[in-house]
Amino acid sequence: MYSVNITNSSGAPQNVAIFVADASGGGDFSLVWKVKTIGAGVTALFCWDATAFGLGWGRTSRPVDIGVRYVSGQLTAPFYPSTSGGNNILPVQYQNNDFVSGAAYYDSGINAKLVIVTDTSFTVIDSLTMCVALYIDAVPAIVMQGAPNNNYYFVAPQLSYYLTVTDVSSGVVLPVINSQDLKDSVQRKISVTSPTRMAFSAGVTDLSYSLNGNLMFIRS
Repeated sequence: MYSVNITNSSGAPQNVAIFVADASGGGDFSLVWKVKTIGAGVTALFCWDATAFGLGWGRTSRPVDIGVRYVSGQLTAPFYPSTSGGNNILPVQYQNNDFVSGAAYYDSGINAKLVIVTDTSFTVIDSLTMCVALYIDAVPAIVMQGAPNNNYYFVAPQLSYYLTVTDVSSGVVLPVINSQDLKDSVQRKISVTSPTRMAFSAGVTDLSYSLNGNLMFIRS
């Protein structure tokens, strides 16, 4: 289990969020994963199981973009990318005018990755508002635009956790880290501070930060 204590020393209530990013890139988008409104002078605790992975699909109101909210459609059983014999692939198909997850299975040729595989049972038009998603601790964390005849990879060892202060709620797509989108986020009607990466080094599962008056997270 990971745990993070956040003390809000900014002088006013703040919406503190955690999001997850995949350093491998590949067209994925981070969602606001966990978020809490923390009062001035108050310490809040976030905790989660970083090995509790899941795969699934869901819907957005338009093709995935910054500020769009992802709504889960179907989440399957747990996945174990680092365990021999543990499920690591999920097929997604189209049946009776809707998407559906097939039976998850294990592929010994896939190492430390989770994969969503789509087939040709649907078209690009059918999937304009469908996304595939990686879940952590049963909450959607990273999404990609859905399309037919594709393989979507999520690389477990390259996942990192970040802190930010934002005015959007859980499930909303955030700007890409270190991109022009982050600098232009105000134009996208999203308020988000420069993110702080949480360093969970070997053997370290508990961290503490103080949020100062400049809305910077200072490790304590």
